[in-house]
Amino acid sequence: MSTRKRFLAHVLAALALLALASDAAAAEKTKVLLMGGRGHDWKGFHAVISEVLAKTADFELVLSEQLDDLKPESIKKYDAVMFYGSGGNFTDAEQEKGLGDFVESGGGLVGVHATDAFKKSDVYWRLLGGRFSGHGGGSFMVRIEDKRHPVTAPLEDFEIQDETYRNNYHPDFKLHSLGRIDRGQEQQSMIWAQEFGKGRVFNTTLGHGRAAFDNPHLQRLVVRGLYWAAGREPKDP
Repeated sequence: MSTRKRFLAHVLAALALLALASDAAAAEKTKVLLMGGRGHDWKGFHAVISEVLAKTADFELVLSEQLDDLKPESIKKYDAVMFYGSGGNFTDAEQEKGLGDFVESGGGLVGVHATDAFKKSDVYWRLLGGRFSGHGGGSFMVRIEDKRHPVTAPLEDFEIQDETYRNNYHPDFKLHSLGRIDRGQEQQSMIWAQEFGKGRVFNTTLGHGRAAFDNPHLQRLVVRGLYWAAGREPKDP
């Protein structure tokens, strides 16, 4: 074999190894479906959180407005589903069933300011645990309540400008609060987590608008919650 042919063979072999390494890295990424298209600034939230997640190099984030992506054949491509914003209702029973079965069989679910959505669905209510019943707003402190949970263990209390959601909890849901608002008479939980079947659910009612999801404390909280819900060791962004 000539020197030129040997050189080309080495180059092709190196390129093949790089392609394999790239495929392996892509396969290791946690695939996340972010459901948008409803109330609040979901495009703004996507722009912020996608940039934060990209810096971790651990996630592949797909934004969708199509509820049919929750059906069993579509949702199974993902490791976790994230809901942001209010409003909406399932338009097909398979969408609701797909989401419920996905979490129960081991998928991750994250809610960000999302308890005021799908209010006709008992499945969604049970999965997130709470359903919006009213709110206030302004600047307030968030007190971290559980310093042993993997999501919040290293976090400190923080201040944020946001809405203060109140929720009615599902009759079958047992609240495990990770953090709460601390402002006078307002003391309701703003962060919680639960295991559901083989899956995990992380929810925060924080995140109304740009002032909130530009807050690095909220970004850190959401990223750590997503790691945990997807069954991975939480890391800071």
